[in-house]
Amino acid sequence: MNIISKFTVGSENGMDLFLALKEAHLKEMYEGIIDPVRLNPYLEDELDRRKAINGLNDLSTQLVIVFDDDQPLGYAMIGKTFSQPAVLEGRRAVHLSFFVLPNYRIPEVCHSLWQKCLSVTKNHSYWTELPANDVMIPFLETIDFTVAEQSQLKPFEVSSQVMVRQDI
Repeated sequence: MNIISKFTVGSENGMDLFLALKEAHLKEMYEGIIDPVRLNPYLEDELDRRKAINGLNDLSTQLVIVFDDDQPLGYAMIGKTFSQPAVLEGRRAVHLSFFVLPNYRIPEVCHSLWQKCLSVTKNHSYWTELPANDVMIPFLETIDFTVAEQSQLKPFEVSSQVMVRQDI
């Protein structure tokens, strides 16, 4: 494998790669537990190209895609948010979305993606909210994320965990 993680911009190709990975991510999170009548409009909204481009044009947002040669394997989205878990109050923190396709959830791929995230946010704490049974939780725990609270993931009120990694 020739694993490399790269910052990605809102180009036509970058958007195609990101939206395909995001669709796989959202379907993994919700298919089988949310009725398609409710899920499909949500997916359509979340995968809106214009909305995705606008999100990436925010200077406080970074998109990283991990590749094996030219094959995209996963992504991380790092961004500042207006709210963050109470445990991080007063700290510099960023929100993290982190996803790797099922057949590529191996340490080499996950660590490459994580190291690229760290390269731009070394002095920040991180937080993420995931479904309570998300398959990425064990990896996040290996890089010092801990469960800060139980919650309900919007918009479907799916049982979730808010995880944080505090800057030391």
